[in-house]
Amino acid sequence: MTANLTDVGAFVPHTVAIGGSGEGSLRGRTFVAKDLFSLQGHQSSFGHERWRSSHPAAAVTSPILTNMLDAGADLVGLTKLDQLAYSLIGNVGEGEPPRNALDEQRFCGGSSSGSAAAVAAGLADIGLGSDTAGSIRVPAAACGLHSIRPSHGLINPDGVIPLAPSFDMVGVICHQASVIAEVIRVLAPRADRGAAPARVGFAADVFDEADADTARIGRAVAHAAADIVGAPCEEIDFGEFTSVDVGDLFARIQGREIWSNHGRWVEEHYSFLAGDVRMRLERCERLYRDADSAKQHDRTERLAYTRSLNAVVEPGTVVVLPVMLRHGPMRHWDDQQLAEFRGECFRLAAPSSLTGAPQAVFSVHRQSDPRSVGIGLITAPGGDLRLLELMASLGDDARATASQFG
Repeated sequence: MTANLTDVGAFVPHTVAIGGSGEGSLRGRTFVAKDLFSLQGHQSSFGHERWRSSHPAAAVTSPILTNMLDAGADLVGLTKLDQLAYSLIGNVGEGEPPRNALDEQRFCGGSSSGSAAAVAAGLADIGLGSDTAGSIRVPAAACGLHSIRPSHGLINPDGVIPLAPSFDMVGVICHQASVIAEVIRVLAPRADRGAAPARVGFAADVFDEADADTARIGRAVAHAAADIVGAPCEEIDFGEFTSVDVGDLFARIQGREIWSNHGRWVEEHYSFLAGDVRMRLERCERLYRDADSAKQHDRTERLAYTRSLNAVVEPGTVVVLPVMLRHGPMRHWDDQQLAEFRGECFRLAAPSSLTGAPQAVFSVHRQSDPRSVGIGLITAPGGDLRLLELMASLGDDARATASQFG
């Protein structure tokens, strides 16, 4: 049964619906878009009513939305997001947080919370959002959806409000991996298929940090993927790429970019922001004022990190790793628990975000349990469509994966 538009609180006030062209590869599909894509005549919220009231309506429509409409998809509406797209929880956006149709005890994950909520509730086939540090991947895992954060730069970001541009990427959420691939072909028509998967690595040491259920399902997904590509499943050490130190490096570079883009606006509207967002933005300001030598050091470290990861995740290699270490984010958690959850997800998102490699989320629903487990699949840049083909072979529809892995 399809929910009503208001049932899960996914949409921003004054949302907009637009019919598609009626022809094209996405004809008959519906989509929602996070309220940071420009739409002519619409004032984006960027997750906060103060942003809307302090910025003019868009003069032009993002090519991303235009391409979706031209390909025949119908825009159902514009969806909520966390303030400034700067959270992984889904609890600090405009108005009431969207509700998770998969499990109402959990937040939807952020910052693309509204897009995930709408797709999970059956209000749209496709959700568009942005991913800087997991903002597509975490909502997909939390709401039981497939998704992809594509290779950095694969999709033109024109008309999308930036957070930290060297990390920002437009992403797609959907129940079906094959439909995500259709969307990628529309938004990035020059994308090639990349190298065929020929090696599957299971990040055993990272899964050792996760709860037993996540580790068990992750291992099952890795072995199934290896069977599909006709190669043994290799257990690999991957923890050096998701360590606390890596998370700190990621946060420092991201924080400086955030303050460079939005520091002036934050200073003028600081008191209206949520407490945890303010706290992180205060650190962004301090990082922005670091000495040039510290900034250069971090840029050098990022390059070294990218070289090291590329040596492990070569073209044709798929590494399986967790998106979340445990179920959540739960609505009853206190601030400390939510902060710990965010920190864990942040460093797990680092390999894709820091290097620009594509990462998909393969969600596994389980019988007699409302929760799902989101398993990350990362490959070398340019391998997006091959990764989605592998996901479709594993289980195209996220709603039907319980029998094989659950």
